[in-house]
Amino acid sequence: MAISDREWVSRHVALASSAISRADVEVIGRLVADTIAIATYARRHRLGGTAFDETGLAMGSHDSAVWGSALTASPLDAAFLNGSAAEALDFQEVLLNGRNNGHAAVVIVPAVFALAQQRGATSEEVLQALRVGFAANIGLGEALGRAHRTDGRGFRTTSLTATPAAALACAVLISRDVDIALAATGIAACTIPAGLLTAMSPSEGSYSVDKDLSVGFSARHTLHAALLAEGGAKGPSAPITGDKGWLASFASGSADRTYLEIAPESRELSAYSVKLFPANFGCQAAIRSAMELGKEIGAERIERLEVKVKTSSSQSLSTRAIGNHLAARFSLPFAVASACVRERSVLADFEGSAVEDASVLSFMDRVTVEGDAALEARHLDLGIFPARVFAWGAEGLLGEKSYDGPFDGMSDSEAHAVFAAKVEALVDDSVARDLLAYASEPAAPEALRRLF
Repeated sequence: MAISDREWVSRHVALASSAISRADVEVIGRLVADTIAIATYARRHRLGGTAFDETGLAMGSHDSAVWGSALTASPLDAAFLNGSAAEALDFQEVLLNGRNNGHAAVVIVPAVFALAQQRGATSEEVLQALRVGFAANIGLGEALGRAHRTDGRGFRTTSLTATPAAALACAVLISRDVDIALAATGIAACTIPAGLLTAMSPSEGSYSVDKDLSVGFSARHTLHAALLAEGGAKGPSAPITGDKGWLASFASGSADRTYLEIAPESRELSAYSVKLFPANFGCQAAIRSAMELGKEIGAERIERLEVKVKTSSSQSLSTRAIGNHLAARFSLPFAVASACVRERSVLADFEGSAVEDASVLSFMDRVTVEGDAALEARHLDLGIFPARVFAWGAEGLLGEKSYDGPFDGMSDSEAHAVFAAKVEALVDDSVARDLLAYASEPAAPEALRRLF
C-alpha cells in the first residue's frame, strides 16, 4: 500500500528528533551562509527585486532581520524580502538529482530564519528544522518529476517543491505535532503561489524581477501556512497524493509516489551544491572550462569555442540578447565568452556596463552551443550538469576541457577555500566571518546569535 500523506509527514517530524550526520551539518551550514551572503549582496546593490523593497512592506523595529540592511521586518515580510534577495543573482544552490532539479535554500532558509528569530529558537532547533525542509524537498522533487516544465509548461520547481517542504520545516520549528505539520504542508501545497518560467524563456526574453519576487512570495506563503496551522487551520488529509492534489495537479504525467516511501533519514543533503560562478547552474561547468582555456590559450587565438552541454540547457540558456544582468546570467554564450575573454567569472562581470562589453559581445559570435544527448543522459542519471568545451583556431584544435560541475576534481580543502572566497566576495569582512563561522559549526549557539 502506498504511503499516506500523514505517514510521510510523520516520518519527517520524527526526523527532527534524530541525530544529524556531520556531513549533513556541514551542508546545512554552507547553504545558510551562501543564501544570506547572496541576499546581502543583492540588497546592498539594489539588484533585481530588492529595488522594490519599500513597496507595501513595513520595515523598522520588528522581529526579524532583513539581510543586507540594518532594518528589521515582521517575520512574514522578512521571509518575502530575504527570499527575493536570495534569488536576485541566480547565484544560489541547486539540487543535483536525476528526477528533478531546483532551488530550495532560497525558500527554506528565509522562512525558517524569520520564524526562528521571532520565536528565539535554539541553534539545534533551527538545524533540525532546516534538515527536515531539505530532506522533504528532495522527496517531493523526485515524486514530482520534471514534466511540469516541458511541452510549453513553465511551473518553477522552486515554487512547487520548496514551498510545502519549507512549510513542513517551519511547522517542525513551531511544534513536533504531526497534525500541525500535516496542516501546514497541506495549506502550503493547496494554496501555492506557483511561479512561472516565462521571464527566463529565450523566446520571451524579459528576464524580469518576477523571478525574484516568486521566491519571496513562496517563502512568505510557506511561513504563513505554518502559522495558520499553528492557529488551528486545517488542510486536506491527502494534499500531496490525493485526488486533485499537488501531484495530480502539477506532475503532468511524471509523478512517481514510490519516491515518497524513501526514508527521510536516508536522504543525502550532499545532493545540494552551491555555485562557484554568478550564473545559472547549467553554465557552471562550461564557465570553468572556458576560463581555463582562455588562460592557457588566449582568447585572441580562438576562432571558435564549441560548447557541448545537455540538450535542455542548450535550449533554455541559448539567449544572445543581453539586455540586463539576469539575461547575462542565463546566457551560455555570454557566460562562456566572458569567462574566456576575461579569464575569470566574478560578480562584476555580470553587472552594469560589463554586460555591454564589446570584447565579450563580439567573442560571443565565436561561441557555438550544442546540445549533446549523451550529456543529457548523464544529467538524468546523476543529476549533474556536465559540459565539454573545445577551442578551435587556424591550426585546428587548440585545447579542450570537460567538467561535470564547478567543483569537479577539487579536494575538500580546495572546495572549502573557494566557497570561503565566494562569501568574502559577497559581503564585508565582519559579516563574512560570522557567516563562515556558522557554516563551520551551525549547531553553535553563538554562531546563530551573530546571524540574528
